Amino acid sequence: MRSQIYFLRFASSALLAFSIDLMKTASRQPLGQLLIGRGFVRGPQLDLALDEQRRSNHQKLLGEILVDRQICSQEQVAEALADADGIPFARISPRLADPQVVAILPRDFLFTNGVLPLFLVENTLTLAMAEPSNLFLAEQIERRTGFAVQIVAATIAEIRATLEAYLPEEKTFVVDRISTKPADGSMKLIDAFPTPMNESAIEPAIDKLVDYCIQNAVVESAGEVHVEPGDEMLRIRYRIDGRLVEKLRPPARLHAALVAKIKQLAGLDAAQLRLPQEGQLRLAVSERRLTIHISTIPGRFGEKLVLRLSDDDRTPLKLEKLGFSYEMLKQWRRLIALPSGLVIVAGPSGSGKRATLYSALQERNSAELNLCTVEDRVEQTLPGINQFQVDLAGGFTFPAMLRAVLKQEPDMLAISDLPDAQAARAAAQAALGGLLVLGAMYASDAPAALSRLIHLGVEPHLLGSAISGVLARRVVRKLCPHCRQAYEASSVERRQLEKLSPAAGPLTLYRAQGCDRCRGLGYAGRIGVHELLVIDDALRDGVSRGISLADLRTMAGASGMKPLRADAFEKARAGLTTLDEVFRVTT
Repeated sequence: MRSQIYFLRFASSALLAFSIDLMKTASRQPLGQLLIGRGFVRGPQLDLALDEQRRSNHQKLLGEILVDRQICSQEQVAEALADADGIPFARISPRLADPQVVAILPRDFLFTNGVLPLFLVENTLTLAMAEPSNLFLAEQIERRTGFAVQIVAATIAEIRATLEAYLPEEKTFVVDRISTKPADGSMKLIDAFPTPMNESAIEPAIDKLVDYCIQNAVVESAGEVHVEPGDEMLRIRYRIDGRLVEKLRPPARLHAALVAKIKQLAGLDAAQLRLPQEGQLRLAVSERRLTIHISTIPGRFGEKLVLRLSDDDRTPLKLEKLGFSYEMLKQWRRLIALPSGLVIVAGPSGSGKRATLYSALQERNSAELNLCTVEDRVEQTLPGINQFQVDLAGGFTFPAMLRAVLKQEPDMLAISDLPDAQAARAAAQAALGGLLVLGAMYASDAPAALSRLIHLGVEPHLLGSAISGVLARRVVRKLCPHCRQAYEASSVERRQLEKLSPAAGPLTLYRAQGCDRCRGLGYAGRIGVHELLVIDDALRDGVSRGISLADLRTMAGASGMKPLRADAFEKARAGLTTLDEVFRVTT
């Protein structure tokens, strides 16, 4: 915490010096010329916007018209306006602001005027403003606080998002002040557990907070909600498109009551604070039926909760929606249409392995086939498919469940995890017995999956005889199509791309910007990147001999397997994602 304060002090001093110099030298050009000079707007686009402004008798600002027409973003307009006023522009987030300084002015005043106090150093208050040219407002704040004011420009969206994250320490916590609920955002519990505790022990505001967190997570398409206590703070984050985004910082005093309420809803023991617990609750939000899996772990500052949201009404994605290239999709369809054999889907946690298994099952689903799954947790109901869940606590493990399911003679079997030698060996033996088995497992790439199966204890000759193919998978965030920004690849980026996929002429890539439609993230949704290893005779012989991982990778390349990074690069060149995402998920 002290290191953060020192950093903020240093940043504030540097920002103050920079802004003074900038104020002295900035040229006060019109907004349109500034946007053109920065490459945000072209001349014809500006002319059309000015014509619209004149026709409306100047009822709308030029910046509003440009944003409404999706010619440029709020960030670009704010940056240009800051430049015109000789004021630095800053991208702000809850991480940058000092919580104690945020509350230096009344909340209503801050929201009404679009103002965010960032930090206070030596009686100088650094202030983010949506309208930095409003000198009257700056003077008013100086009078109210008694501090000198240093202004930086920021977008109204980022100012409000940061204000929402830092809720003032009040006796009554009112969730309505955070954000307005969706008009159709009614939430109804399904199969609710009886209340095992005195309701008066829980603050009335906790019901609103739980209601808001879940509804807002659904609205923002979050997959998880993390409730994380810290030293004198409570942080709530959402996992959106695979990345955690901080959303709220309620008062720390609400943590115990919040945890107790969620435990109560899930039928967990609210009095047990020293052991991990797992449970679930089912509810409907805006007529969507959800199952929320809840995990609690005791930590240094209290229990950390993770709520994983699963949409009961969601149907598996079609294979075409998973991100396969045209040729790879044809190969994958041939693999899952085989009458027998072992097919592995490999990747780290959160890479979409289960979603790939579900889509493959949906592809083969018909009234003539007995399709079955063996899963550690059934996350989604698949109509027409028999789904079975293991019970590790009761001793009903993956191998035991596999033996039971095989007695019912399935035509195709999907296994959500191959955690040990027994399960992997049983899957391989079932494949040799004439059954198509799809199994998911943790591995960095396709050759590594084969090596890991051997190291788990599956005999090489058994694996070599059973294996038909391995699909390695990752997911990258998709660029928001409404605000992505094109640019010409640098020489370094070009060299990196051409190692795997040579290109002639200028190479255009895209970077994330952020707009209202993607909630300022610059990304919207995710897409898979893959490498598919189809086992040929040479590879089968090599696996049966138990060759090394290095030799497996060499043979995989010789067989024509396209590496994960090559598939990811193609998606970056197509404008679906960024190079940052490519390097984040591939090696």
